Amino acid sequence: MEASTLDAVRLSMGLQQLRAELASSNVARAGTPGARARTIDFAGLENLLAAYGEGRASSADLSAGLHALAALSPRDSSVEAASLGLDTQVAEMSAASMNYQTLGEVLSRQFGLMRLAVTGRS
Repeated sequence: MEASTLDAVRLSMGLQQLRAELASSNVARAGTPGARARTIDFAGLENLLAAYGEGRASSADLSAGLHALAALSPRDSSVEAASLGLDTQVAEMSAASMNYQTLGEVLSRQFGLMRLAVTGRS
């Protein structure tokens, strides 16, 4: 597995973790009167991952994306947290968790295959 592919997986896992944390924060804030929902614009990093998958982004772009991910922080939106659909937020957390687990499983299998190739045994 190339280093740039590992960076793409790291970036994708980081996005999924941030999605889950954001949804969790919004669920927690829903019970606080006057609290605003938190939001993060993921579009730029999602577009970067899509571009990498299509061969239009380089490993340097992915490195920049990893730095941008570290700098992302939630901001208050104009929507009250209480008006968010809690079911939607829980579904977002669940989807992010499943995606994260799937990426982790893919990495584990890839490293298992690499270990088998290097050692000749599992």
